[in-house]
Amino acid sequence: MPELPEVETLCRQLKTILPGEEILRIEILDARLGKIEGLVGRRVEAVKRRGKFLQICISGGLTAELHLRMSGRLFWQKGGVPVFAYSRLVIAFPAGTLILIDPRRFATFTVQPLESTPALVEDPLGGLSAHRLREIARTRRLPVKSFLMDQRLIAGIGNIYACEILFAAGIDPRRPSSGLSPVEWRKVAKMSVAILERAVACRGTTVSDWRDLFGCGGTNQDHLAVYARKGEICRRCGGRIERITQGGRGTWFCPSCQQ
Repeated sequence: MPELPEVETLCRQLKTILPGEEILRIEILDARLGKIEGLVGRRVEAVKRRGKFLQICISGGLTAELHLRMSGRLFWQKGGVPVFAYSRLVIAFPAGTLILIDPRRFATFTVQPLESTPALVEDPLGGLSAHRLREIARTRRLPVKSFLMDQRLIAGIGNIYACEILFAAGIDPRRPSSGLSPVEWRKVAKMSVAILERAVACRGTTVSDWRDLFGCGGTNQDHLAVYARKGEICRRCGGRIERITQGGRGTWFCPSCQQ
């Protein structure tokens, strides 16, 4: 699933293309997306990210909001529009065409008035406050990894980056979030920013089918310390990376150096 760094990558790439562009045509290729009306002839004013949501602000006070879910990705095509397998949505502009490709068909695309867009919860790229994290977690017995992935509390962190952040901070993902000390929360806050910023600089993590706006894979997979490394040697302490299941998701960590 595309997480914060992947969506931020798309956001930054689209910001160089879409603002000022007029929407010439919208073609729905999958009825599951529903009807999208009232956008043709309007212009894109800005492109933003809200957690894992990509927002396209459109003239007339409208916001088109896209969530890529499990397997969605966007592709920018200049010139003629080729037929891609699993294409679900095509939006044509004078400069080119934006195509939503989504094999599992879980991605959502909605249009709503700007003022009805939900308020943003804590966003890690904005700089997480260790004090605020501890305050939110104070009464929660939720494991700290599940806490970091709760989109109602913190926007954008998914499975890959939660594993990597907790490894970098040296914290066992099974610990209750209410039990972390102020010093440990400072480590989590610091490592969250560092891990996510590096992933954005690498245009995301390609461990499956992630591609950026121009069809290129990310390179952050070359920097992963624990994710998908079960049985391999920990690069920090020499122990063995283990995998457990939390909330139906795999968790990779080093039980020797994550306390």
